[in-house]
Amino acid sequence: MTMLAREAQNVQNPALGAAILWRFCCAYGTTHPTNDAPALPTLFVVLPIVLHQATAELLRRTRPSSGLRAFAAKFGETSVSKQDLLLQIHDRALRWRTLTLQSIELAAAGHLIHLPDTGEVIPLSKTKARGLPDEVKQLMNDAEKLGAWCGSLTLHEIATTLKVRL
Repeated sequence: MTMLAREAQNVQNPALGAAILWRFCCAYGTTHPTNDAPALPTLFVVLPIVLHQATAELLRRTRPSSGLRAFAAKFGETSVSKQDLLLQIHDRALRWRTLTLQSIELAAAGHLIHLPDTGEVIPLSKTKARGLPDEVKQLMNDAEKLGAWCGSLTLHEIATTLKVRL
């Protein structure tokens, strides 16, 4: 196995994805006007944003108070000019469906989240994990920032802003 393939396997694994999705759900509920949990389809954009280097860099450069719309607008700024990265989120979400589903299954099996018949994803614990490497802590923070942004928007607003079909 090449070094690049090993690195991709280390980053794109269901255990890491499960933790990222869990932190997203925790932050989503804290900013939602009625403290609702995210709808299941929302989770399919999380990993394609948080685990993609160029997209995650823009996520990190956007202030938490700015919101999802400001994040999406950064892709079109002349200094960045990466509108294609925003449009690629949908295709990446489709390609990474299996990883997202495996991550959801693992998070549910590990009692991080609960999937009731209502179609939402409820975090079962909100206590942050300790003793994580700095790189993993950064991914968790990214997921929380994204979750907080999405929590203040409707599913339609999220899909429209990120140019995805949920």
